[in-house]
Amino acid sequence: MPDSFIHIKGATVLSMEASGREVLDNCDILIEDEWIKAVGPDISPPTEGKVVTINAENCIITPGFVDGHHHMWQHLLRGITVDWSLFGYCCHLRTVYGSLYEPDDVYFANYAAALSLLNNGVTTVLDHSHIMNSPAHADAAVRGLKDAAIRGTFCYGFYQNPTVPGDLASMATGPFDKAARIKDALRVRQEHFPNNDPKGSLLTFGIALDEAPMQSREQNIGGLEMARKLGARISTVHTSVISHGGPKAEVIEQFADANLMGPDLVFSHGGWMTNGELAAVQSSGAGIVATPDTELQMGMGYPVVWKASDVGCRTCLGLDITSNQGNDFMAQMRLALQTQRACEYAHTVHREVGRKTADVLRMATLGGAEVMQMESLIGSIVPGKKADLVIFRCDDIDTVPVTDAIGTVVFHASSKNIATVIVDGKIVKQDGHLVGVDWESLRGEIISRSQRLRDQAAKVDMEKPESEFRSIFERAMQE
Repeated sequence: MPDSFIHIKGATVLSMEASGREVLDNCDILIEDEWIKAVGPDISPPTEGKVVTINAENCIITPGFVDGHHHMWQHLLRGITVDWSLFGYCCHLRTVYGSLYEPDDVYFANYAAALSLLNNGVTTVLDHSHIMNSPAHADAAVRGLKDAAIRGTFCYGFYQNPTVPGDLASMATGPFDKAARIKDALRVRQEHFPNNDPKGSLLTFGIALDEAPMQSREQNIGGLEMARKLGARISTVHTSVISHGGPKAEVIEQFADANLMGPDLVFSHGGWMTNGELAAVQSSGAGIVATPDTELQMGMGYPVVWKASDVGCRTCLGLDITSNQGNDFMAQMRLALQTQRACEYAHTVHREVGRKTADVLRMATLGGAEVMQMESLIGSIVPGKKADLVIFRCDDIDTVPVTDAIGTVVFHASSKNIATVIVDGKIVKQDGHLVGVDWESLRGEIISRSQRLRDQAAKVDMEKPESEFRSIFERAMQE
């Protein structure tokens, strides 16, 4: 079979190589199959094989964005949590909606969520999937991601949703308990991920560990050991999301004390991590993901990624939940950057801004690749890496003049400027539209399923679960 090529001509390329500040003007990119073949000026197109030419004059090209923490299943609930705290989210969404989802709901949520990410230039995602209510739910979640053809790691959730919506006690009586879930995770690993190497498989298998504050030390350690036995490429866990009045060691200290820290670990949130925990993350090569919108809204502390990166940790950004905000990744970059600037300059005046726009763009690209242990494959635009690219057309009223290419992408561009998205050498968004998507049919599925879920949730008596969660949060804050 002859090779296929994409020849991109005349762009401004933000390679994210080396310092992360390399801007290549009037640059061509040659893609052969799924690989970046060449980057530079005036590249001659191949004379054999199929060649697709893209005129990228007045365009800025970045590596595909990497979303390091996302609960994809919540896409059907877009916007319902915008005025919720962490208490409301745990009590209502996790305890009620998480129990109402049917397998087909999970499929359409994951499929639509992945397409939305691609539309916004996110080409790689870590799906922390705590909607594993049955083997059919697991199969549907994987199928949704694969059908959308997004790159990423599907992390099978150990967390057990209540069998009866709103009834925490039913978690202990459900047939799909921890033992059954572990057995099913092995099945999913074997059936859906026979090749778990990201070099040869667009989607890989990982584990989303149970909620650490609700588990004993022994349970947390046992969960990680089991994840590794199951062949998880990545194990991810929420950490340090509840304020104790200051930093307090949690699951990271437990793993470190048991000599279980490693580069396969991805910790999400972490606003209240201790310095000792950050040191353990750094020395082990593990990664930390901040989700600025939800962390700032729900009282999880300020994004820890700047403090973490200052001590040498691998850091990146995530979107967390579309039940809260949209999938605009530039918005997360801006929020992460400007919040840190505000914190650092609240009580003094500096002659220069220390946190640079290029730093947060790096977190969104190469930083994410590093957190997901994929930096040899994605995250920068260099020959020999996978062709995951975002082409921003910057010739409209909102982007002209382009005086700083990095600043234009982070502070001025939006999803409407994303003309083309390429994943693994395949064009998935072209001329501003997703390729091969029956939007009207998908739109109908999303609307009808969302309405059904909301109607069912409205019938659940929340008096008892709200009381139970108040006690849970009070205990957690006092410990």
